[in-house]
Amino acid sequence: MLQPYYENFNKRLVKSPKLYFYDSGLLCYLLGIREIEDIIENRLKGNLFENMIVAEYQKKNHHQYLHEDIFFWQDSNANKVDLLVKDFKGYNIYEIKATETIKPSLFEKMNNFENLAAPAKVNKTLIFGGKENQKRSHYNILSWKNSFNTI
Repeated sequence: MLQPYYENFNKRLVKSPKLYFYDSGLLCYLLGIREIEDIIENRLKGNLFENMIVAEYQKKNHHQYLHEDIFFWQDSNANKVDLLVKDFKGYNIYEIKATETIKPSLFEKMNNFENLAAPAKVNKTLIFGGKENQKRSHYNILSWKNSFNTI
């Protein structure tokens, strides 16, 4: 279970936890996905990708004794952050997308959160289905393959 982050920001917030499976293979089996080709065109591809990234982050957090409190954040207007880690410096937020193509629209929800959280420091990271990490002026962009070592 991934708990929601409750800081108000003068918004109505979603307060129900999200359920993720630790074993993405079991999740695919339960959904009737047996072959890799079945995932490529599946309407749940993005959900499966997000589940895998969040589950691996949770595993790393527990096995390496990081003791980080991780959350998701969502308001009633569908503004959301897939993964949020708050520490004494501010927020580390992650948008998780299965796409291999980076578009400006992928950053909008992180920007919305940053505006609401101001003046707190917000580190924004996009984890995507591509192969190459990128560094941009306001964002970190991580390939899913490298994200497990970085986040």
